[in-house]
Amino acid sequence: MGVAGMFTYLTGFRAAEVRPYHISGISDDGVMVVSAKRKLGEAVTRKLRKWSPRLRVVVERAKRERKVSSVFLFPNRRGWPYTKSGWNSVWQDAMYSYIGEKDETIAQEFKAKKAREAAQRKGENVDDLALKLTKRPAYFSLLDIRPTAITKKLEKRAADAYDFAAHTNPSTTHRHYDRRRTKIADATE
Repeated sequence: MGVAGMFTYLTGFRAAEVRPYHISGISDDGVMVVSAKRKLGEAVTRKLRKWSPRLRVVVERAKRERKVSSVFLFPNRRGWPYTKSGWNSVWQDAMYSYIGEKDETIAQEFKAKKAREAAQRKGENVDDLALKLTKRPAYFSLLDIRPTAITKKLEKRAADAYDFAAHTNPSTTHRHYDRRRTKIADATE
């Protein structure tokens, strides 16, 4: 999951583009994906992220760490792309492990959650469990990574920040993804 998170950060691809990412999108030029978000009748937009040393390492590691042969970069145990709920479940378990290393309360909550899930699979009646994981400051989801990556590009004043976001209108980028706390600009003279 960490590799998928870093892939998302380095490429700025949407979660809906990362989960089913197809190996055929990898080329000598970099990694390419067809935009998952477009209106009916709108032309297909392809997003190419040129190779950086870090992106190469992440892609190679993702290919190497797959447990099954698949045409997808981040396959589930059956070799297919994760469903949204399947991905969220695995991501949440990874976050429990990550945050639970430093927070004993979360580690205990994870054990209780797993015991509850095992009881449910056996058909036993179980009480609701109030989960506190997502309330922790260290918690983030795959959906949080793209805005962070776009904000980083904007902070660096990268010339390709708007192409990276791949929005038709730059105002969309600013309205939904610009999370800079301090807006920096040069003086007029």
